[in-house]
Amino acid sequence: QDTFDYERFLIVTKLMWEAIETPRPAAWRVIFKGLTLLEHLVKNGSERCVDDARNHSHLLRNLEKFNYYEGTVDRGVGVREKGKQITEMLQDDERIREERGKARQLRER
Repeated sequence: QDTFDYERFLIVTKLMWEAIETPRPAAWRVIFKGLTLLEHLVKNGSERCVDDARNHSHLLRNLEKFNYYEGTVDRGVGVREKGKQITEMLQDDERIREERGKARQLRER
């Protein structure tokens, strides 16, 4: 709901993009949570969130190359997949409309 208020929108998105741009791969959980928030905002937030995400699509595309291993376990796969899903969604206006419609129906239940 805060994304519909311009000042709060700036605060929320600033923190979200800071999380997504975290330079430390070891903070993959923070990056993943930032991506999860972005996905939620694209589906449930104001239209401004979609525009903002599209303006930052270069960051999302970079995450498709994200790598982090703990021993032999690939911890970066979730970040890569989530980044890819969001990028694909942002490129398809019809899919965004569908996702926002589904989210609206779920909220109204």
